[in-house]
Amino acid sequence: MGDLGTHVAAANELTARWCAAAGVDNFVLSGGGVWPLLALLAGAANEPARSELAAAVGLPAEEAHAAGLRLLRELDDAETVSAALGMWVREDLLLHRDWSDRLPAGVIERLTGQDALDAWAKQHTAGLIERFPLKVDPRALLVLATALVAKTSWREPFVDVALQANDGPWQGFRGPGLFRQTPDLAAASLLMGSEPVTRVVVAGTADLDVHLLLGTGTPGSVLGAGLAALAGAIPIRTELPPGTDGPGLTVRSKQVTARTDLLVLRLPPFAVRSKHNLLDNPELMGLHSATDCERGHFPAISPMPLCIAQAAQDVLARFTTEGFEAAAVTAFSMRAGSAPPRPRLATVISATFDRPFGFLAVHRPTGLSVVAGWIATPESATE
Repeated sequence: MGDLGTHVAAANELTARWCAAAGVDNFVLSGGGVWPLLALLAGAANEPARSELAAAVGLPAEEAHAAGLRLLRELDDAETVSAALGMWVREDLLLHRDWSDRLPAGVIERLTGQDALDAWAKQHTAGLIERFPLKVDPRALLVLATALVAKTSWREPFVDVALQANDGPWQGFRGPGLFRQTPDLAAASLLMGSEPVTRVVVAGTADLDVHLLLGTGTPGSVLGAGLAALAGAIPIRTELPPGTDGPGLTVRSKQVTARTDLLVLRLPPFAVRSKHNLLDNPELMGLHSATDCERGHFPAISPMPLCIAQAAQDVLARFTTEGFEAAAVTAFSMRAGSAPPRPRLATVISATFDRPFGFLAVHRPTGLSVVAGWIATPESATE
């Protein structure tokens, strides 16, 4: 690691800040799920929301839109990770074409109701998350979401055992555990930040690994060390001779029946799920000004003033004998950022094609009729 792309490094930095603010109870979160959405919003926002979002994203606002889409493409091109972007727009909301045309084809759909959003979440997380993280209210004009799913099998499976803790915070615990021994000593290292952190990399069969991290500091500092190591920002001690000790780690010379060195790993299986209201910490997400619905903040998206009304993430992760799977759906809902315009009198023209009609497909620059046709009977009448 250490040669991360600027956009990947920025997403990881958001994850580190989020971990530092996430508390000490069980949690799982996906900075990689929320970061592309913040990046798209940063590129479309005006001040002061633009600067706040750019700070949260960690990139200049003018670079953020392309960087967000790039990250999603890279995830979707991975062997064991897939990513999807979704956008739903109420039929009466006009979008600026120079913004919407830069989104991937097929992303924008009509906002019809909760069932369609739930179905999208289920489809794009392989059924791991069956409900969209937001209950969209009638005032919603636009919904923007990402879905990520990652699944891998272990190169070397674990064995189910009983796990017992004889000391430390879990002292007295006895429950299900996972056990594995492998000759791959290089999978273990010490991350030498302000306090040492033990890292064991559990390799998946394709392009997804799980880094297990153990330290004496807060969750934010331990996870922050793991993220810093990815960027090469802290030393990684890989030479661990006999006599080395670290959090949960000992290195000793022992008589063993195997004909090689061994890395012995024990841990509990886990399944953790978290639901995050991203507006609980708006400064972290750069959403302080964007949630002020007295005015609009995203003039590049629509001539209608828009503000962020809701932002949420549902994420889960499972580590088992055979492998690892995780999924996250992150969503933002927008509504009008000021009082809606008053209705006005307008001319309405209705055209109803309920009898045989013809059509021309015309090449506008030349006036060429590329194709011409006639509809004598509607399609349903011929089925």
